[in-house]
Amino acid sequence: MKQFFKFFTASCLGVFAAIALMGLFFVGFLGSMAGNKPIVPKNTVLELNFSSFIPEKSGNVESSPMSFEQVDKIGLNSIVALLEYAATDDKVKGILIKGGGVNAGQATVASIREALLKFKESGKFVYSYADFYSQSGYFLGSVADSVFLNPNGMVDVKGFATMIPFFKNAMDKVGVKMNVFYAGNFKSATEPFRRTEMSEPNKIQTREFLTSMVDQYKDLVSASRNMSSDELDQIMTDYKGRDAKSSLEAGLVDKIVYWDEVESTLRRELEIKADKKIKLKSLSDYNAAVTLPKGSKAKEKIAIVYAEGTISYGTDTKGSISEAKYLKILEKIKNDDDIKAMVLRVNSGGGSSITSDIIWRAIENIKAAGKPVVASFGDYAASGGYYIAAGADTIVSAPNCLTGSIGVFMMFPNLTELMNDKLGINFDEVKTHPMAVGLSTTKDLNDFEKELLQKGTDDIYEQFLSRVGQGRGMTRDEVHEVAQGRVWTGTKALDLGLVDVIGGIDDAIKLAGEMAGIEDFKTKEYPTIKETFLDQVVKGISETNNVQASLGINIDKSDLEMVRQYREVKNLILDRTPQARLPFILKVD
Repeated sequence: MKQFFKFFTASCLGVFAAIALMGLFFVGFLGSMAGNKPIVPKNTVLELNFSSFIPEKSGNVESSPMSFEQVDKIGLNSIVALLEYAATDDKVKGILIKGGGVNAGQATVASIREALLKFKESGKFVYSYADFYSQSGYFLGSVADSVFLNPNGMVDVKGFATMIPFFKNAMDKVGVKMNVFYAGNFKSATEPFRRTEMSEPNKIQTREFLTSMVDQYKDLVSASRNMSSDELDQIMTDYKGRDAKSSLEAGLVDKIVYWDEVESTLRRELEIKADKKIKLKSLSDYNAAVTLPKGSKAKEKIAIVYAEGTISYGTDTKGSISEAKYLKILEKIKNDDDIKAMVLRVNSGGGSSITSDIIWRAIENIKAAGKPVVASFGDYAASGGYYIAAGADTIVSAPNCLTGSIGVFMMFPNLTELMNDKLGINFDEVKTHPMAVGLSTTKDLNDFEKELLQKGTDDIYEQFLSRVGQGRGMTRDEVHEVAQGRVWTGTKALDLGLVDVIGGIDDAIKLAGEMAGIEDFKTKEYPTIKETFLDQVVKGISETNNVQASLGINIDKSDLEMVRQYREVKNLILDRTPQARLPFILKVD
């Protein structure tokens, strides 16, 4: 009986703890819902910090409930619109870019950078301050009127590089062999599983697109800092941003200061007293406080479809592209008589080849309905990301977008040695036909099975070439010449005929209107982001208190990044379908 009461009491305590935890959730949620709409006070300074991931469309990103991060992350298009609005808002006196890192690709950073340059045309100030600047952080911060750096900081401009882990030796040691099938000499996504170092073709393509990207970086940064591109190149070579003093001497920053000195500068700019609090407002808070102009009231519309994230089969998660979700969207656009054209905004390194082809077909049906389609490329539009856009009437690309990678691969693990020799597990079989068991990871592939998989890979590659040729007006051999899995920047893709125009999403929207023959139109964005009740709860918690700290949970952003990387590798290994996928996700620190 004593044991009964002991376990009963423990169970009750567990229930009470769970109820208390849920109570904490709802207190945060209700607290956020009860508050009034925030306001923008006079003499506001917008504080920009882009350390969190920036999606293309606001909220279109999968979030973990245990991370307690804001679920309504502002998308690139909204960031640009908010900065444009702030330039005309009398209550906003200027902008402070704070924090030396940006969690986004180079095309995204360049778009925000361009928006800040337009903001400066209003005559309002833009300052930048960081304890230390990453290369992407400095790419953004260099646009400021004055760039400030902590006395113990650095500006980590050192050129672009990529480092790739190779798993073959480790897999050999544990008894796992990866059967690899690919089409295209430059399709390097499988190299970590079949080689111990980069192949020469892979090194050639990587060096070429890194050089192209760093050249664009140098051109833009040097123009903002009033130095030549060659001078910035030498600064990178000599690593002159290694400390604050060298950064100042090299002209990378304007002043070495502590945060309180930046505050003093802001007070002088705002003409307020030393004891007055500076009214800093984050972009999220500003977004919640203002109502952006709705634009045209025209009946005619242009649909903007954001295709961002990995292309997957059968999923329906935010921040991913699947036929399950996008077929409904594209069918709706085709049948809506008020929608006269479509812009496909792509920011994807690819994924499932079958999903890519299904979406390609749906876009062809939209074109057949008489509606022009313009593709707009962001950070990535590679492999499957290029596939879905290949049939667009016009392709507009950011200059530093990574695109192309027209190739296919398939991987199939062989666990025979791991099972038999390492774990002592054996398999036997009885079958009526040669393929009755199917392809199994617990036995070696025979020659027929290997031939089958290679032929399937080659067939899909030929289909990919055909889709591109049909869309770009090129022969099969002309496409093959620039394909083979090779990655290009948007600028080089223009020379090769893979894209038509260098520009951003606004250029694509304008082109779509011209092609549809309409001057007055409004835009309709897809996919529609539906906020779940759990999203609202997490949002309420994150807005009212630091629940991670109060619950003793410590989930760092680097932890979440490791989880994302783990998912990428896991999906790459376990997905046994043909893949049209970029071999990497390039992140410039």
